[in-house]
Amino acid sequence: MIAQPLKFAALLAIAGLVSADCDLHNTMTEPTDEVETREALCKPQGADSWTFAMDVSEVAVPTFNGGNALAGVAGNRAFIVYDNYCVPKGIYSPDNEGNDCGIPWWINDIGLPYDIKITSVNTDVGDGYFNFGYSDGAYMIGENGATCGDLSDGLEAEVGCKTGFPVNG
Repeated sequence: MIAQPLKFAALLAIAGLVSADCDLHNTMTEPTDEVETREALCKPQGADSWTFAMDVSEVAVPTFNGGNALAGVAGNRAFIVYDNYCVPKGIYSPDNEGNDCGIPWWINDIGLPYDIKITSVNTDVGDGYFNFGYSDGAYMIGENGATCGDLSDGLEAEVGCKTGFPVNG
């Protein structure tokens, strides 16, 4: 009789591990004081406002491989958190996490008073979009000045999306 509840508890614990949220980790190895000047990624905010940005890119190099439509295509996707001067404080990429635990993604390792919770995202170069929560607020592309801008150059298609958020919630 006792074995059944223990087996059920073990299954619940395993299920909880499988469906756990994903923490993204800062890939910056050391702090920088280099200011981001591309307005598609960051625009200086007031003293208590930082910027959350997404940078997605895709490069197509001709391979003349008719059997593989995506041969020669490589891409990158990253989230960047900038301070009020547009100095990056953290760079995060789900591609670097070594797993596929899915959304929501959490950013909680740069000393902000609250965690950033990325709740939806589209990393398509032609239709970039994100939605995240911070403190009691929800922030998304298309609201309150949150925009995406073209950063493409040569063979590289690149889009930057950004929105400001209040550090103290």
